[in-house]
Parts: sequence; structure tokens; C-alpha cells
Amino acid sequence: MSIITEKISYLKGLAEGLKVSEASNEGKLLSEILGVLEEISDEIEYLNDSSDEIFDRVYDLEDEVFGEDSGDYDYFDDDDEEEQFSIKCPNCNTEFFIDDDDLDNDEDILCPSCNEPIELEFGCECDCDCENKDED
Repeated sequence: MSIITEKISYLKGLAEGLKVSEASNEGKLLSEILGVLEEISDEIEYLNDSSDEIFDRVYDLEDEVFGEDSGDYDYFDDDDEEEQFSIKCPNCNTEFFIDDDDLDNDEDILCPSCNEPIELEFGCECDCDCENKDED
């Protein structure tokens, strides 16, 4: 029994102890208020039970999908993510994305629309005298 249910029962007991007559207007009002409070309490209890059941089902589904031995679920493993870069083809102005693996290999980067090779220029933004420094 929840604390809300206990408090509502206590209020009902107080109303009975005061011998509030349901024949009077105040008695009718008090009786209706207590009835509504009881219905609200029942709904809250039902929702709590339902949320507990849903929570259990979600964990069961996680166990089925990810396996019971996986323990902590790390859905977004940052180590597996590759950084992507936006490139605009100078020939056809098509914008597309490549990932850092495409930059690491020695193959030419081809535009997916016009199949023309794209030459990438990397500039250094530091204060050093390296070869890759941006020309102003």
C-alpha cells in the first residue's frame, strides 16, 4: 500500500470519526472529494505498476539484443566512430562526405557525381614554419 493510499484512508477515517453526515452539503462535498482522491490513488498505483512492468520488459529486450553478459551497455562507443569531412567538388559543386580513412590511403578522392579526382590541400594554422602553412 502506498503512502498516498494510507493518507486517504486516514482522511476517510477522520471524516467517519467526525460523523460528517452525507445528507448535508458539506458532507456530500467531503465524500465526493475523498472518492476522487481514492480514484487518483488507484490510478497512480496502476501507473507505477505499469511502468515497473515496462522497465522490466525493456531490460529483457536489452538482454536479448546485447546479451546478458555485456553488463554496462555502451551504445555509443566513441572509439568506433570515424570523423567525417565535407568536401565540395570544384568541378560540379556537389557536396559529399568522406571519412578520415579515405584521407589516410593514397588513392585519389573521386567525386561521386562527376567521377573527377579532387585534389585536397591541407594548411597548417599554427605559428610554425612548416610546409603546410596556409598562404595568405
